[in-house]
Amino acid sequence: MYEPLEEIDVINTPESFHALREQWHELWVRAQGKHHESFIVCWLAWDRVAKPAGRSLRVITVRRDRRLIAVWPLVRSRHRLWTVLQPLGPDSADYTTVLADPDHASVQLTKSIWLAAQKRCAADLIVLPYLGCASHLYQLAVEHDGLIRNTVDSYAVARLSREANWESFAASLGTMSGWKPGALRRRIEKKGKVEATMLGPEDTEENARMIDWMLASKREWAERANKKGTWLYSRAYRDFLVALANQPGEGDEDACARILVLKMNDAPIAVSLVGMGKSSMLGVMNSFDPSHAKLMPGAISVEAWVKWALERKQDFDLGVGDERFKPYWSKGNVAAVSTLEIAHSAWGRVVHAMREARASRRPSMPVRHENT
Repeated sequence: MYEPLEEIDVINTPESFHALREQWHELWVRAQGKHHESFIVCWLAWDRVAKPAGRSLRVITVRRDRRLIAVWPLVRSRHRLWTVLQPLGPDSADYTTVLADPDHASVQLTKSIWLAAQKRCAADLIVLPYLGCASHLYQLAVEHDGLIRNTVDSYAVARLSREANWESFAASLGTMSGWKPGALRRRIEKKGKVEATMLGPEDTEENARMIDWMLASKREWAERANKKGTWLYSRAYRDFLVALANQPGEGDEDACARILVLKMNDAPIAVSLVGMGKSSMLGVMNSFDPSHAKLMPGAISVEAWVKWALERKQDFDLGVGDERFKPYWSKGNVAAVSTLEIAHSAWGRVVHAMREARASRRPSMPVRHENT
């Protein structure tokens, strides 16, 4: 039987990118796409973050019989004397995935897309953040002879779509920090008036105000923990989050993202944001007022999101990291992702060698010996 050939193209203009909107959304629905794979999220990442930073589009599309069956949005940027190719995103903790129609997904399709990225999106370095270690793309990428970095992290997904109801799910869990589900909320309610409010795209002004609060609280935490991501201090990233929270969904989706505000005595003590996928949601950010840290308002917010996702029969991607709450709520459903950096050209290898030489010349910190 005749198998139609795949047509692979690389789009590099905003007009051609935007023209994909309807077909991209249809593909996203068929694939039960993740939050970061939707057209709207990718467009906002381009419009609010990548384009202002001077990057250029490299969107790989695959068609069969003129139907869009896969898309991988990338951007190319120049750093001094070298170029970098990386997935299009808002420059936070973003996964690397290829959106593909499940009826056409295969190792060969992924290989064709990976070859197109290497040959038709020329760059000195290729950076693939948080790429699933079990994915076809990972297996192909680590075989590149220019691989110079492979940093492994973990992430957790709570398969809440498989749970019958909240009561049976909560009863199946043990304790976290000595507390069963619901206990932290009951404890904090003894301290004052507590309410949890969920915001939507119609709450434009409050969305912006709560995102500013969330980022300010997160920056305070980053200073204390010495974990300062550049995205935390980026006006472009802030504007991306506001646009995301204010963006209505497409089709039968009611929103692209949701904000939960936990208040005590009418003042915010925790604010968190999740991104909506077709059949799952992603924990984007969670922050809290450090003056109420002992009451664990951040943990209360996470529990509220878990319950909300379960009631909607959606899985909850708790994100990258090894925090205790992630294996707890996911019942140990933890997997590995890796951040890869590849020197794709001869000049990329030179750049890597220069970096290594510069790092070796830095003075090392003196070793502190403890008395025993």
